[in-house]
Amino acid sequence: MVTVDVLYSGAMHAWPELRENVLRAEAEGFGTAWVYDHMSGSVLSSSRMLECFTLAGALAAATSTIGIGTLVVNAANRTAGMTAVAAASVQEISGGRFIFGLGAGAAPGSRWAQEHEVLGIPLHDSMRDRHAHLVSILDLCDVLWDPNRDAKWNGFPLPSPRPPVLLGVNSVALAKLAGERCQAVNVRLEHPRIEEFFQAARDARAQSANPAAPLDLSAWTDLSEASLDSRGEAQRRIDELGGHRLILAG
Repeated sequence: MVTVDVLYSGAMHAWPELRENVLRAEAEGFGTAWVYDHMSGSVLSSSRMLECFTLAGALAAATSTIGIGTLVVNAANRTAGMTAVAAASVQEISGGRFIFGLGAGAAPGSRWAQEHEVLGIPLHDSMRDRHAHLVSILDLCDVLWDPNRDAKWNGFPLPSPRPPVLLGVNSVALAKLAGERCQAVNVRLEHPRIEEFFQAARDARAQSANPAAPLDLSAWTDLSEASLDSRGEAQRRIDELGGHRLILAG
């Protein structure tokens, strides 16, 4: 059975409305409430935005049963250390309900890079370097979140349990990385290569060091009456793909 989640944008809703929407989603039985990682609403044609880890922590504190997730944290927005510490913090605040969604980020000069240009945040020119930085975050999480970590890490947040990592993908390379290293993968439902990406993630999991570990396959699409319909095209499509989760962005 497909789990249906919701995403409410900090670019479109002020905090009181976000809180109300997520509390209503919790009462109605949605699986997880997700938030974007943008620092300026301008990239989403809005004049407002809330920082994602701040918002995720606030939603975690305001709720009690619904999952809280990031869709997805841009690896470029913070150092690897700040990202790992922030994710561990939200996991503690949520009481273990956090899903750490992560992505490689966009190229310099793209629409999504406008907020970085204004804030002076450098972006890697090559996809290879962006992927390498994402891997460095996964590597640090493995070290920092290990209960048997070196004493030098004492004092940093230690999430228990570790939050599952969801990787947002738009390439076979990232789909393979998700299958090898993460617990979940996310693709836009309308992406023409979604089936290929899901299969690449499955194949990579089968060849990984832990092939029996579950791999959550999810997709996101726009929130609408049609996508909310359990017999509608969106939910039927994710089910046909063998997916486990549909995230509706409103």
